[in-house]
Order: sequence, then structure tokens, then C-alpha cells
Amino acid sequence: MMFLRKYLLIICFLFPVAANAGQEAKKWQLNTDKSAIKFSVAIEGSPVGGEFTNFTAAIAFDPKKMAQSKVSMTIDLNYIEAAYSDVAENLKKKDWFDIENFPLAHFVSRSFKHLGGRAYQVTGEFSLRGITRPEVLYFTLEEYDEHQAVIKGKMEIYRLNYGVGQGGWSNVTIVSGQVFLDVLITAISE
Repeated sequence: MMFLRKYLLIICFLFPVAANAGQEAKKWQLNTDKSAIKFSVAIEGSPVGGEFTNFTAAIAFDPKKMAQSKVSMTIDLNYIEAAYSDVAENLKKKDWFDIENFPLAHFVSRSFKHLGGRAYQVTGEFSLRGITRPEVLYFTLEEYDEHQAVIKGKMEIYRLNYGVGQGGWSNVTIVSGQVFLDVLITAISE
């Protein structure tokens, strides 16, 4: 009887390990040459766009393992391109991103949800200027096979929630409060 108890105890300890084996979502490596994070905002009613050109991502995603899927992305705000060079330079200043004190923005997923067809959403924590808030990235899975995954996504944030646009720049009639992010992620399997 003692032997049976020890045997059952060993099985109980090993079973969770065996049950979770193979449960991790597939890991992907970001292909920076084929990925982009672009932004657009209305300035005095006209759309102005730009791009964050330096970012990294740790990605684990499998549409069949949504609970185990996760992403962590970091954007280096020192690297901004815009249609107008003064926009790119001004965004780095204290009233906007204040890159001297807050050089990075982060997005860390909390949960993925399949919305039907190729549509998904990922809810996570977005951090900018030392402020962290929940945000949602809606995306479509454009390609997905054992070698490559491609997503196109959109996120809308309200810049004043993060203190972006201080002083007179907090007037949303000059620079809109809504900022739209367009995300293209191409990743290859690890």
C-alpha cells in the first residue's frame, strides 16, 4: 500500500508537467525589413503620418493556442520619421514624447481573442511617458504557416491619456486627440 501511495504521488507531480508539454504557443522572430509601425494624426484637420522605424518584439502566437499566445513589443522613440521633418523632431521634445526621460514605448499582451475568420484582437498594457493603460490592437492574420506569419493591425489611442501634448498642445482642435497606429508584422518561425 505504501508503494502504491508513493507511485500515485510521483504521477501527480509528473502529470502537470506532461499535461503542459507542447502547450506553448509557437515562437516567432520579427523580420524588421518587412515590418512597420506607422502613425497618423490630424493636425488642423489634415492627416499627418509618420513611422517608428526602430522596434523589437518577442512573439509567441498560435491561433490554436490563444491562451498561451503572447507578445511584448518595444518602440524606440528616438527613431521617428514623418512626412514633415519638424513633426518628427517636435515629437521628441518634452511637450510630446519627452524622449530624454521616456525614450521607449511598450506594449505587453494580456489576452488574445479570435473574432471570426482571420480577425483577432489582442488586449494589453501600453506604456508611454511613464503611463500604462489598457489598449486593444485589432488585427487580421494575413498569412500563417509553419515558416511565416504576417499580421496587419490597427490601434487607436487617445494621446492626452498619456500626457502627450503638454501646455497649449493639449488643445485637441489643433492636434487631434486620436492617434491611429497601423501595424504590419512579418515574423519567421524560430
